[in-house]
Amino acid sequence: MKNLDIEKLSSLFKALSDENRMSIVNHLCNCSSSSNEESTGANVSEISTCCDVDFSVVSRHLSKLKSAGVLSAHKKGKQVFYSLERKQIVKQLRALADYIENSNCC
Repeated sequence: MKNLDIEKLSSLFKALSDENRMSIVNHLCNCSSSSNEESTGANVSEISTCCDVDFSVVSRHLSKLKSAGVLSAHKKGKQVFYSLERKQIVKQLRALADYIENSNCC
């Protein structure tokens, strides 16, 4: 049986373990699902509407999510737009679910 990438999963779960960061992920899911077009993401101003914290705190949360591979960022002019790394997140969570389902755990 294939071993899990414990380091990546730990990083993912640590990044998602904060209520404000989960609100950001939720907000980005809703942003991209509300449009038929491929989402270009959202900038910090748009994302900050989902959390009741200062703009600078939202920026720090975005940085942590990006470092964990949950988000990607691209610059348009002076603004940075953030998007979910959907495929990467799903791949990691699916690997964990498959591992649990198929293992001979005690």
